Amino acid sequence: MHGSKATSHGPNGRQGSDAEVADPALREVIERAASTQSPPPSWYRTMGHNPEVAKEFARYWDMLHRGGAVDHRIKELCRIQIAQMVGCEFCSKQSSPTAGITDEEKLSCAMPDWEHPDPRTRAALHYARTLTLDDGRDTEVYAELDERYTPSEVIELAAFFMLTMGGNRMAKSWSIEAHGETSSIPASARSVHT
Repeated sequence: MHGSKATSHGPNGRQGSDAEVADPALREVIERAASTQSPPPSWYRTMGHNPEVAKEFARYWDMLHRGGAVDHRIKELCRIQIAQMVGCEFCSKQSSPTAGITDEEKLSCAMPDWEHPDPRTRAALHYARTLTLDDGRDTEVYAELDERYTPSEVIELAAFFMLTMGGNRMAKSWSIEAHGETSSIPASARSVHT
């Protein structure tokens, strides 16, 4: 898909305008999203039609994505990989500025033969692939996780990956933002659709 024409379509989930956001706590969530960029303000403007859900999602997302024991950079690279495998343009083009993900990592993370050089990051990427693609590698992946992560960290990764997959599918269904002229997902990336 990378370099090819992206399919464009109108949004299925309408974003509220800033003027429509009456809840001060939701307004803070949207303002914070402008700097964290993952997810961006448009995600919370769409979710903001139910302010309580949007605020609780933001709280849980921030705890799992930016908090916890597992490094934010590892979780962000896994988030990008999952977005590419699910086929969510909106999610795959985002990048958390504080994670420091390189363009090469971003374009390579879902490629079939690419392996991250860091063993801890590699184990997390393998786990994200297995959970997303249901590729039957559970025994091998859990043995690798046991070498690199505590049981508590494995739960943290699993919860983050599941929230990420669901969020990717929601964003893809909602078509929150128009897709660009070219896809942000490499053509040979692993996919749930193949």
